Amino acid sequence: MEQIPLYQHIVNALTARIESGELQAGDQLPTEAEISKEYNVSRITSKRALTELENAKLIHRVQGKGSFVNAAKAPHRPVSRTSKEILLILPFSHNPGLGDYEKGINEYLATTDYTLNIQSNTIVSQRKLLESALQSTNSGLIFYPVSSISDLGILYQYHLANYPLVTMDKCIEGIPFLSVVSDNFDGGYQASKHLIENNHKKIAFISSLKVENSSSIRERYFGYLKALYDHSLIDYSVSDLTDRYLTHDNDNGREYYIQFIQSVMAQGITGIVAENDLIAIEIIQIAKELGLSVPDDFSVVGFDNIHLAGFVEPKLTTISQDFGRMGYQAAQSLITLIESPKDQPLEHVVVPVQLIERQTVKKL
Repeated sequence: MEQIPLYQHIVNALTARIESGELQAGDQLPTEAEISKEYNVSRITSKRALTELENAKLIHRVQGKGSFVNAAKAPHRPVSRTSKEILLILPFSHNPGLGDYEKGINEYLATTDYTLNIQSNTIVSQRKLLESALQSTNSGLIFYPVSSISDLGILYQYHLANYPLVTMDKCIEGIPFLSVVSDNFDGGYQASKHLIENNHKKIAFISSLKVENSSSIRERYFGYLKALYDHSLIDYSVSDLTDRYLTHDNDNGREYYIQFIQSVMAQGITGIVAENDLIAIEIIQIAKELGLSVPDDFSVVGFDNIHLAGFVEPKLTTISQDFGRMGYQAAQSLITLIESPKDQPLEHVVVPVQLIERQTVKKL
Protein backbone atom coordinates (compact mmCIF):
# COMPACT_ATOMS: atom_id res chain seq x y z
CA MET A 1 0.00 0.00 0.00
CA GLU A 2 1.24 3.40 -0.86
CA GLN A 3 2.40 5.66 1.95
CA ILE A 4 1.01 9.17 2.26
CA PRO A 5 3.70 11.91 2.17
CA LEU A 6 3.92 14.25 5.14
CA TYR A 7 2.66 17.29 3.24
CA GLN A 8 -0.49 15.34 2.29
CA HIS A 9 -1.27 14.67 5.96
CA ILE A 10 -1.20 18.44 6.51
CA VAL A 11 -3.33 19.05 3.40
CA ASN A 12 -5.88 16.51 4.65
CA ALA A 13 -6.01 18.03 8.14
CA LEU A 14 -6.45 21.61 6.91
CA THR A 15 -8.98 20.54 4.27
CA ALA A 16 -11.04 18.79 6.95
CA ARG A 17 -11.00 22.00 9.04
CA ILE A 18 -12.18 24.01 6.03
CA GLU A 19 -14.87 21.55 4.98
CA SER A 20 -16.18 21.15 8.53
CA GLY A 21 -16.59 24.92 8.84
CA GLU A 22 -13.96 25.31 11.55
CA LEU A 23 -12.09 27.49 9.07
CA GLN A 24 -14.52 29.62 7.06
CA ALA A 25 -14.27 31.79 3.98
CA GLY A 26 -11.87 34.65 4.65
CA ASP A 27 -10.23 33.05 7.70
CA GLN A 28 -6.46 33.13 7.80
CA LEU A 29 -4.56 29.83 7.89
CA PRO A 30 -1.50 29.21 10.05
CA THR A 31 1.76 30.47 8.57
CA GLU A 32 4.43 28.18 7.12
CA ALA A 33 6.41 28.57 10.35
CA GLU A 34 3.37 27.75 12.52
CA ILE A 35 2.56 24.66 10.42
CA SER A 36 6.19 23.52 10.64
CA LYS A 37 6.09 23.77 14.42
CA GLU A 38 2.64 22.17 14.85
CA TYR A 39 3.35 19.15 12.63
CA ASN A 40 7.09 18.92 13.34
CA VAL A 41 8.04 19.20 9.67
CA SER A 42 10.40 21.32 7.57
CA ARG A 43 9.41 24.67 6.09
CA ILE A 44 9.63 23.05 2.65
CA THR A 45 6.98 20.52 3.66
CA SER A 46 4.64 23.16 5.11
CA LYS A 47 5.07 25.34 2.02
CA ARG A 48 4.23 22.35 -0.22
CA ALA A 49 1.05 21.73 1.80
CA LEU A 50 -0.12 25.33 1.35
CA THR A 51 0.72 25.19 -2.35
CA GLU A 52 -1.43 22.06 -2.73
CA LEU A 53 -4.34 23.77 -0.98
CA GLU A 54 -3.94 26.77 -3.28
CA ASN A 55 -3.83 24.52 -6.37
CA ALA A 56 -7.06 22.89 -5.16
CA LYS A 57 -8.55 26.42 -4.97
CA LEU A 58 -9.36 26.01 -1.29
CA ILE A 59 -7.21 28.98 -0.30
CA HIS A 60 -5.58 32.04 -1.79
CA ARG A 61 -2.31 33.63 -0.71
CA VAL A 62 -1.68 37.35 -0.30
CA GLN A 63 1.92 38.53 -0.53
CA GLY A 64 3.13 39.70 2.87
CA LYS A 65 -0.16 38.87 4.62
CA GLY A 66 -0.63 35.10 4.51
CA SER A 67 -3.05 32.43 3.30
CA PHE A 68 -6.86 32.75 3.43
CA VAL A 69 -9.78 30.39 2.90
CA ASN A 70 -11.69 30.82 -0.36
CA ALA A 71 -15.48 30.88 -0.55
CA ALA A 72 -16.72 27.29 -0.62
CA LYS A 73 -18.62 25.78 -3.51
CA ALA A 74 -20.91 23.06 -2.25
CA PRO A 75 -21.26 20.10 -4.61
CA HIS A 76 -24.76 19.09 -5.63
CA ARG A 77 -25.99 15.57 -6.20
CA PRO A 78 -27.83 15.13 -9.50
CA VAL A 79 -31.48 14.21 -9.17
CA SER A 80 -31.23 11.02 -11.20
CA ARG A 81 -28.56 8.36 -11.69
CA THR A 82 -29.10 7.28 -15.26
CA SER A 83 -26.08 5.07 -15.97
CA LYS A 84 -25.52 1.45 -15.06
CA GLU A 85 -21.91 2.15 -14.26
CA ILE A 86 -20.14 1.59 -10.95
CA LEU A 87 -17.13 3.74 -10.11
CA LEU A 88 -14.11 2.36 -8.25
CA ILE A 89 -11.70 4.93 -6.77
CA LEU A 90 -8.29 3.56 -5.74
CA PRO A 91 -5.22 5.22 -4.15
CA PHE A 92 -2.91 3.53 -6.68
CA SER A 93 -2.94 3.21 -10.47
CA HIS A 94 -1.35 -0.23 -10.67
CA ASN A 95 -0.40 -2.53 -7.84
CA PRO A 96 0.16 -6.19 -8.81
CA GLY A 97 -0.26 -7.23 -5.18
CA LEU A 98 -3.73 -5.76 -4.86
CA GLY A 99 -5.13 -6.27 -8.37
CA ASP A 100 -7.65 -8.93 -7.36
CA TYR A 101 -9.98 -6.24 -6.00
CA GLU A 102 -10.96 -5.44 -9.58
CA LYS A 103 -11.23 -9.12 -10.47
CA GLY A 104 -13.63 -9.78 -7.59
CA ILE A 105 -15.77 -6.74 -8.41
CA ASN A 106 -16.08 -7.71 -12.06
CA GLU A 107 -16.88 -11.30 -11.12
CA TYR A 108 -19.97 -10.14 -9.27
CA LEU A 109 -20.93 -7.43 -11.77
CA ALA A 110 -20.91 -10.11 -14.51
CA THR A 111 -24.11 -11.44 -12.90
CA THR A 112 -25.75 -8.00 -13.26
CA ASP A 113 -26.19 -5.38 -15.97
CA TYR A 114 -23.70 -3.00 -14.31
CA THR A 115 -20.20 -2.23 -15.59
CA LEU A 116 -17.09 -0.96 -13.81
CA ASN A 117 -15.15 2.27 -14.28
CA ILE A 118 -11.85 2.66 -12.39
CA GLN A 119 -10.09 5.89 -11.41
CA SER A 120 -7.01 6.44 -9.24
CA ASN A 121 -5.95 9.47 -7.26
CA THR A 122 -2.28 9.23 -8.23
CA ILE A 123 -2.69 12.12 -10.70
CA VAL A 124 -5.94 13.79 -9.69
CA SER A 125 -6.42 14.18 -5.93
CA GLN A 126 -8.83 11.97 -4.03
CA ARG A 127 -10.90 15.02 -3.14
CA LYS A 128 -11.27 16.09 -6.78
CA LEU A 129 -12.31 12.58 -7.81
CA LEU A 130 -14.89 12.50 -5.02
CA GLU A 131 -16.27 15.91 -6.00
CA SER A 132 -16.59 14.83 -9.62
CA ALA A 133 -18.20 11.48 -8.77
CA LEU A 134 -20.79 13.10 -6.53
CA GLN A 135 -22.02 15.15 -9.50
CA SER A 136 -21.86 12.26 -12.00
CA THR A 137 -24.54 9.86 -13.23
CA ASN A 138 -22.76 6.79 -11.85
CA SER A 139 -25.08 4.43 -10.02
CA GLY A 140 -22.75 4.10 -7.04
CA LEU A 141 -19.19 4.17 -5.74
CA ILE A 142 -16.76 1.61 -4.31
CA PHE A 143 -14.16 3.68 -2.51
CA TYR A 144 -10.69 2.64 -1.26
CA PRO A 145 -9.74 5.64 0.94
CA VAL A 146 -6.18 6.80 1.55
CA SER A 147 -7.00 7.08 5.24
CA SER A 148 -9.97 6.96 7.60
CA ILE A 149 -9.93 10.73 8.21
CA SER A 150 -9.27 12.27 4.79
CA ASP A 151 -11.80 14.41 2.90
CA LEU A 152 -14.48 14.04 5.56
CA GLY A 153 -16.33 17.14 4.40
CA ILE A 154 -16.99 15.92 0.86
CA LEU A 155 -17.69 12.38 2.08
CA TYR A 156 -20.32 13.68 4.48
CA GLN A 157 -21.98 15.26 1.45
CA TYR A 158 -22.33 11.71 0.04
CA HIS A 159 -24.02 10.65 3.27
CA LEU A 160 -26.42 13.60 3.22
CA ALA A 161 -27.27 12.90 -0.44
CA ASN A 162 -27.89 9.18 0.25
CA TYR A 163 -25.38 8.38 -2.47
CA PRO A 164 -24.77 4.59 -2.68
CA LEU A 165 -21.21 4.18 -1.42
CA VAL A 166 -19.25 1.23 -0.01
CA THR A 167 -15.69 1.54 1.30
CA MET A 168 -13.01 -1.14 1.03
CA ASP A 169 -10.01 -1.73 3.31
CA LYS A 170 -10.92 1.06 5.77
CA CYS A 171 -13.92 2.56 7.52
CA ILE A 172 -14.54 6.33 7.41
CA GLU A 173 -14.49 7.96 10.84
CA GLY A 174 -17.87 9.25 11.97
CA ILE A 175 -19.84 8.49 8.76
CA PRO A 176 -21.94 5.29 8.63
CA PHE A 177 -20.95 3.98 5.21
CA LEU A 178 -21.05 0.26 4.58
CA SER A 179 -17.53 -1.16 4.43
CA VAL A 180 -15.82 -4.36 3.36
CA VAL A 181 -12.61 -5.00 5.27
CA SER A 182 -10.27 -7.85 6.09
CA ASP A 183 -10.28 -9.22 9.62
CA ASN A 184 -7.36 -6.95 10.48
CA PHE A 185 -7.64 -7.56 14.22
CA ASP A 186 -7.34 -11.31 13.76
CA GLY A 187 -4.49 -10.78 11.31
CA GLY A 188 -2.52 -8.73 13.83
CA TYR A 189 -3.30 -11.34 16.47
CA GLN A 190 -2.24 -14.27 14.25
CA ALA A 191 1.02 -12.58 13.24
CA SER A 192 1.95 -11.90 16.86
CA LYS A 193 0.82 -15.32 18.07
CA HIS A 194 2.98 -16.99 15.42
CA LEU A 195 6.03 -15.18 16.76
CA ILE A 196 5.06 -16.04 20.34
CA GLU A 197 4.63 -19.73 19.46
CA ASN A 198 8.19 -19.61 18.13
CA ASN A 199 9.38 -18.44 21.57
CA HIS A 200 9.73 -14.73 20.81
CA LYS A 201 9.19 -12.66 23.96
CA LYS A 202 9.99 -9.11 22.82
CA ILE A 203 7.92 -8.20 19.77
CA ALA A 204 7.52 -4.75 18.19
CA PHE A 205 4.89 -3.38 15.78
CA ILE A 206 5.85 -0.96 13.01
CA SER A 207 3.62 1.21 10.85
CA SER A 208 4.16 3.93 8.25
CA LEU A 209 0.99 5.76 9.34
CA LYS A 210 -0.44 6.87 12.65
CA VAL A 211 -2.83 4.20 13.88
CA GLU A 212 -5.55 6.79 14.43
CA ASN A 213 -5.46 7.72 10.72
CA SER A 214 -6.33 4.25 9.42
CA SER A 215 -8.95 1.87 10.78
CA SER A 216 -7.23 -1.13 9.18
CA ILE A 217 -3.83 -0.37 10.74
CA ARG A 218 -5.47 0.40 14.07
CA GLU A 219 -7.17 -3.00 14.12
CA ARG A 220 -3.91 -4.78 13.26
CA TYR A 221 -2.20 -2.91 16.07
CA PHE A 222 -4.96 -3.81 18.54
CA GLY A 223 -4.71 -7.47 17.49
CA TYR A 224 -0.97 -7.34 18.16
CA LEU A 225 -1.56 -5.83 21.60
CA LYS A 226 -4.24 -8.42 22.45
CA ALA A 227 -1.91 -11.31 21.59
CA LEU A 228 0.82 -9.89 23.81
CA TYR A 229 -1.68 -9.33 26.63
CA ASP A 230 -3.10 -12.85 26.36
CA HIS A 231 0.41 -14.28 26.70
CA SER A 232 1.53 -11.86 29.45
CA LEU A 233 4.16 -10.32 27.19
CA ILE A 234 3.32 -6.62 27.48
CA ASP A 235 6.71 -4.88 27.73
CA TYR A 236 6.54 -1.13 28.26
CA SER A 237 10.01 -0.53 26.85
CA VAL A 238 8.89 -2.19 23.63
CA SER A 239 5.59 -0.28 23.76
CA ASP A 240 7.52 2.99 24.00
CA LEU A 241 9.56 2.02 20.94
CA THR A 242 6.43 1.05 19.01
CA ASP A 243 4.69 4.31 19.95
CA ARG A 244 7.68 6.32 18.71
CA TYR A 245 7.72 4.52 15.39
CA LEU A 246 4.01 4.36 14.62
CA THR A 247 4.63 7.03 11.98
CA HIS A 248 7.49 8.67 10.12
CA ASP A 249 8.80 11.70 11.95
CA ASN A 250 10.74 13.05 8.98
CA ASP A 251 10.76 12.97 5.17
CA ASN A 252 13.52 10.34 5.00
CA GLY A 253 11.85 6.95 5.19
CA ARG A 254 15.14 5.08 4.87
CA GLU A 255 16.65 6.87 7.87
CA TYR A 256 13.46 6.14 9.79
CA TYR A 257 13.84 2.39 9.20
CA ILE A 258 17.55 2.41 10.00
CA GLN A 259 16.82 4.03 13.36
CA PHE A 260 14.07 1.53 14.03
CA ILE A 261 16.31 -1.47 13.28
CA GLN A 262 19.07 -0.04 15.47
CA SER A 263 16.56 0.37 18.32
CA VAL A 264 15.33 -3.20 17.80
CA MET A 265 18.87 -4.56 18.12
CA ALA A 266 19.73 -2.35 21.10
CA GLN A 267 16.65 -3.49 23.04
CA GLY A 268 16.99 -7.18 22.26
CA ILE A 269 13.74 -7.33 20.30
CA THR A 270 13.55 -10.56 18.29
CA GLY A 271 10.22 -10.24 16.47
CA ILE A 272 8.57 -7.54 14.34
CA VAL A 273 4.98 -7.35 13.13
CA ALA A 274 4.87 -4.98 10.14
CA GLU A 275 1.81 -3.02 9.02
CA ASN A 276 2.19 -4.42 5.50
CA ASP A 277 4.47 -6.46 3.26
CA LEU A 278 6.16 -3.47 1.62
CA ILE A 279 7.40 -2.23 4.99
CA ALA A 280 8.45 -5.75 6.01
CA ILE A 281 10.43 -6.19 2.79
CA GLU A 282 12.10 -2.80 3.19
CA ILE A 283 13.09 -3.70 6.76
CA ILE A 284 14.62 -6.95 5.50
CA GLN A 285 16.58 -5.20 2.72
CA ILE A 286 17.93 -2.47 4.98
CA ALA A 287 18.87 -5.06 7.61
CA LYS A 288 21.00 -6.82 4.96
CA GLU A 289 22.73 -3.55 4.12
CA LEU A 290 23.50 -3.09 7.83
CA GLY A 291 25.12 -6.53 7.96
CA LEU A 292 22.17 -8.14 9.75
CA SER A 293 20.20 -11.23 8.82
CA VAL A 294 16.49 -12.03 8.89
CA PRO A 295 15.53 -14.29 10.60
CA ASP A 296 18.84 -14.92 12.40
CA ASP A 297 19.05 -11.47 14.03
CA PHE A 298 15.31 -10.83 14.21
CA SER A 299 12.13 -12.27 12.70
CA VAL A 300 9.53 -10.39 10.63
CA VAL A 301 5.86 -11.00 9.76
CA GLY A 302 4.18 -8.90 7.07
CA PHE A 303 0.57 -8.29 6.08
CA ASP A 304 -1.16 -8.52 2.66
CA ASN A 305 0.63 -11.46 0.93
CA ILE A 306 1.46 -9.40 -2.15
CA HIS A 307 3.05 -11.23 -5.09
CA LEU A 308 6.57 -10.10 -4.14
CA ALA A 309 6.31 -11.67 -0.67
CA GLY A 310 6.90 -15.14 -2.10
CA PHE A 311 9.91 -14.10 -4.20
CA VAL A 312 12.10 -12.00 -1.90
CA GLU A 313 14.94 -13.71 -0.04
CA PRO A 314 14.17 -14.88 2.53
CA LYS A 315 10.55 -15.46 1.52
CA LEU A 316 8.23 -13.43 3.72
CA THR A 317 5.96 -14.93 6.35
CA THR A 318 2.79 -12.86 6.15
CA ILE A 319 -0.95 -12.54 6.67
CA SER A 320 -2.89 -13.12 3.45
CA GLN A 321 -5.88 -10.97 2.58
CA ASP A 322 -8.46 -12.29 0.12
CA PHE A 323 -8.62 -9.25 -2.17
CA GLY A 324 -10.83 -10.98 -4.71
CA ARG A 325 -13.44 -11.86 -2.12
CA MET A 326 -13.32 -8.32 -0.74
CA GLY A 327 -14.00 -6.91 -4.21
CA TYR A 328 -16.84 -9.38 -4.78
CA GLN A 329 -18.45 -8.56 -1.42
CA ALA A 330 -18.08 -4.81 -2.03
CA ALA A 331 -19.82 -5.06 -5.41
CA GLN A 332 -22.58 -7.26 -3.98
CA SER A 333 -23.19 -4.84 -1.10
CA LEU A 334 -23.23 -1.82 -3.39
CA ILE A 335 -25.70 -3.30 -5.89
CA THR A 336 -28.02 -4.26 -3.01
CA LEU A 337 -27.69 -0.72 -1.67
CA ILE A 338 -28.59 0.71 -5.10
CA GLU A 339 -31.49 -1.57 -5.94
CA SER A 340 -32.91 -2.42 -2.50
CA PRO A 341 -31.70 0.29 -0.10
CA LYS A 342 -34.34 -0.53 2.52
CA ASP A 343 -33.23 -4.18 2.61
CA GLN A 344 -29.54 -3.39 3.07
CA PRO A 345 -28.39 -4.02 6.67
CA LEU A 346 -25.97 -1.40 7.96
CA GLU A 347 -23.30 -3.95 8.87
CA HIS A 348 -19.67 -4.11 7.88
CA VAL A 349 -18.47 -7.16 5.94
CA VAL A 350 -15.37 -8.70 7.53
CA VAL A 351 -13.39 -11.10 5.33
CA PRO A 352 -11.20 -13.74 7.06
CA VAL A 353 -7.41 -13.70 6.73
CA GLN A 354 -4.82 -16.49 6.75
CA LEU A 355 -1.27 -16.87 8.07
CA ILE A 356 1.20 -17.85 5.34
CA GLU A 357 4.33 -19.40 6.88
CA ARG A 358 7.54 -18.95 4.90
CA GLN A 359 11.12 -18.17 5.96
CA THR A 360 11.29 -14.93 7.98
CA VAL A 361 10.38 -16.33 11.42
CA LYS A 362 12.97 -18.28 13.40
CA LYS A 363 12.13 -20.60 16.27
CA LEU A 364 14.20 -19.56 19.30
